[in-house]
Amino acid sequence: MKKTDRLVNILASDIEHKDVLEVACGAADFSISAARIANRVSCIDLDDSRLNNQVKQNNVHFQIMDASNMSYSDNEFDTIVIYNAFFHIQSQWNMIERECKRVIKGMGKIYIIGTWSLDTNLMIDTFGDNAIWHDGFLIVEMTK
Repeated sequence: MKKTDRLVNILASDIEHKDVLEVACGAADFSISAARIANRVSCIDLDDSRLNNQVKQNNVHFQIMDASNMSYSDNEFDTIVIYNAFFHIQSQWNMIERECKRVIKGMGKIYIIGTWSLDTNLMIDTFGDNAIWHDGFLIVEMTK
């Protein structure tokens, strides 16, 4: 089982039949895995150079977009996931957090997830005890 499939199983209650956004998606491997159970999966990144060519085959909607200034409507997504990308966005985290909270629905959840030490060390420094290990994933769960 792929690592992202395991992660989707962990987050299934917040992904299944929901509208999901992956921020700073890179190759979009998480989005591809989530698409098997989600209602709709969108993903964004600053460029498409690493994007997996399976994105379109799996009905994942990719857009080049700055996470600190998203073009989505307010309250558009049930769940937002930032997977193995915190190192890349940490310097803009305050603006990205504000935007994520704007586009998430009222009872929605934002997950920051890391498996690489580059991300996990920064996540522990930034979120402290709110960063919790679960089956090899360091997970921070936030609400609006």
